[in-house]
Amino acid sequence: MNVMLLRMRSLLVAIPAIVTIIDIDARTYAPYTAFALLALLFGKADTIMPKLAGPILIAELLFFAWFSFSYGGILYLLPFSTLIAAFRRRPAMRECAAWTIAGCAALTVGLYGRDPELIVALLVLWGTAAGLLYVTNDFENKRYKFEELYEALTVSNEQLDAARGRMKDYAAQIEQYAQTEERNRIAKDIHDDLGHRLIRVKMMSEAALRLFDVDTDRARDIVEQIRDQLQDSMERMRRTVRKLAAESDGEPRRYALDRLMAESVDGLGFEVRFEVQGIPRPIYPSMELILFKNAQEAITNAVRHGEATVVTVELRFDSDSVSLTVANDGSLPIEPVEAGLGIRGMRERIALIGGKLEVTTEERFAITTTLTLLNK
Repeated sequence: MNVMLLRMRSLLVAIPAIVTIIDIDARTYAPYTAFALLALLFGKADTIMPKLAGPILIAELLFFAWFSFSYGGILYLLPFSTLIAAFRRRPAMRECAAWTIAGCAALTVGLYGRDPELIVALLVLWGTAAGLLYVTNDFENKRYKFEELYEALTVSNEQLDAARGRMKDYAAQIEQYAQTEERNRIAKDIHDDLGHRLIRVKMMSEAALRLFDVDTDRARDIVEQIRDQLQDSMERMRRTVRKLAAESDGEPRRYALDRLMAESVDGLGFEVRFEVQGIPRPIYPSMELILFKNAQEAITNAVRHGEATVVTVELRFDSDSVSLTVANDGSLPIEPVEAGLGIRGMRERIALIGGKLEVTTEERFAITTTLTLLNK
């Protein structure tokens, strides 16, 4: 756009000067040519010295008015070149209005003595040209703002992509940390529980060996106890190994809530209602583990402390979070609920990934675990 306006500006100086020379007296060719060259120089001066563009354009407008008044012809087109140069600087609305009014005055001076119809027509053309240039500037300004906004949005999008990548890396680290913590817990269970049982079996075996020659019946009872202890230890070892084993595509999920509900009904003998709301979607294994453990703890507490007969488990998927609510019909606590080992364990689990735990006792005793989902 600027290149086209500069060409129009040059043509509005050169063409009127060339055409008007036809009507000029031969005796005035020399000064007229000098003034014409000065007019062309004015057309370049504002671009050569942009810091002095304002005063130069004012001087140019006055010179063009005098030049048109002195030599006639179609030199009245010269101020239009100044108008283009003035509006090309993208002035404010008040400055545009000032240039329009000043140009009308200069154009009237240059057309002094001409037909009134010509003067009116050129003034209308001047106002129209000023309006078109102002609208063009406004459109260009909006286009530049749009381009700047687009660039800013592009930068923001790149920053969001980088932040999303960092969040995925952080989530992977949290998942690995949660799995490491679970393995450490299992190792501690093996050491504390199975190790203790094996030591006890060893001691009972030594006692049975001493009693075989003294009290056979009592030795037999100890051996039977050893058998039961080993059987129980084998079952615990199988459960621990299943937790440590990698989950294959063909086997069911280890921390599936529906399996927990079925096992709770069979093992504890009360009614469990399981509901899923929202649109289910896959979540990180670390989140699945936390929901499973918290549900398991809440169901156990409902039977142990609240003497519940019906437990409702609600799994809700929202756009940016997943929440698990375990409510029961047991007795409500009279005093404020204090965080025991179970609730503290729940909070420690969800603290790893920035979740929250809520306990309500309005109509039913309910524990809600809320975890924030990471959009992939």
